[in-house]
Amino acid sequence: MAATADDVRGALAAVDLAGNRIAIAGTTGGLYRLNGNSWADLSGALTIALGSDERWALAQFANSTMASSPSAGMLISNGADFSAVSGAPAAKLLVVVKGFVMAFNTTDSVYGVSPDRWWCSAYLAATDWTPNVATMCTTGRLVESGGEITAAERLGDDVIVYKRRSTYVGRYTGPAEVWNFTQVDSDVGCVGQEAVCDTGKLHYFIGDDDLYAFDGVQVKPIGRGVLRDWFVGVRDPKHMHKSMAFWDKQNQLAWFFFPSIKGGGELDYALVFHPATGKWGRADTYIRALVRYASPAATYDSGSPLIANYDGGPAISYDSPFWVESQELMAGFDAQNRLATFSGQAADSSFTTGDYGDEDQHTMCHRLVLRLKTAPAEALCTGYIKDDGGRAVKVASLAIRDDGAFDMRQRGRWHRFKVDAKGDYLLIGIRPHLKNAGYR
Repeated sequence: MAATADDVRGALAAVDLAGNRIAIAGTTGGLYRLNGNSWADLSGALTIALGSDERWALAQFANSTMASSPSAGMLISNGADFSAVSGAPAAKLLVVVKGFVMAFNTTDSVYGVSPDRWWCSAYLAATDWTPNVATMCTTGRLVESGGEITAAERLGDDVIVYKRRSTYVGRYTGPAEVWNFTQVDSDVGCVGQEAVCDTGKLHYFIGDDDLYAFDGVQVKPIGRGVLRDWFVGVRDPKHMHKSMAFWDKQNQLAWFFFPSIKGGGELDYALVFHPATGKWGRADTYIRALVRYASPAATYDSGSPLIANYDGGPAISYDSPFWVESQELMAGFDAQNRLATFSGQAADSSFTTGDYGDEDQHTMCHRLVLRLKTAPAEALCTGYIKDDGGRAVKVASLAIRDDGAFDMRQRGRWHRFKVDAKGDYLLIGIRPHLKNAGYR
């Protein structure tokens, strides 16, 4: 499909009450709805120009799509162009829960700029923002901890609100309080407005010093003892507020996109967590926004403009969920502001092992075996050695994969291996063949 006219700063995929699917992209200069293979401008008479670090907060309330940013204010669309919501606060964050639209980190004509303030609309009325006990429209502040509200996300019937170094649980209590907020952690919070994702049972989010899970009761670190030290060393603290987290429901994976110290403020690193096994992966991808996209049905005999025949079709496996009608896929906007699903074949990839060996003796590695469920199209192994644990490694041998293994032939106290591969593969084990080569 066509790229958007401007840089994407937020996206939403939703379903209205009639079951119609809606895809909205918010850019630096407007709001667009996906119409076939192109984007229809729904900015109407509005003049939109987001600031350098501004992003859209987007949410679906029944048949209404809500959008908000500090400079543009709160907007609403019922399928047509967006228009301003009279009397509503401008908010950095929007959450829809229990019949309310909730706004966080707001600016309004009464209280001014209030980075620690929350609002809720009137019950079942997204355009009514006049405080009233009868309609339950009200506002309040979170002052138990310092700093601004950085993120908010629904968890069941509750709303979880994060500051940079604290976490709150908001619970509906009815008139006249309406919402009660309790601080549940005074040390851990979320770095940015899109750095949290909801699995339906818990949240995964990016903190200042680790990656975390929150089940509504307790915040737990998930990177500690595995990759926390690496994460702290490579992340860019200055731009961490741009980070994004996403729950890939199809594959049951939590994705964490963040800027590295060498990325110039762009989201250039990504970590992937599989909760069922506790396994981690890395898949660096440049991304501007993330969305759960429902693909239309497409087959090799349906006359789709995407496909003429099998040989000329896209490089997507026949059993990919891409081909299933209304199958929800993880998708994102790339550097060219094009929407792309994460469903294609793997690009060239590599992994590097730790060090195998012993301080007291030299070993000869004559073979490296990969235990695979699916083999790559091609693979090349670079072998490294060192004789002191504190020294840098040096290249010792190169080998292509032949007869199910790499013939390495290298000697040293410590051995390390880097495997470069082409195409999809599934690795379940690594075994270097080491033989005693004497003491020194």
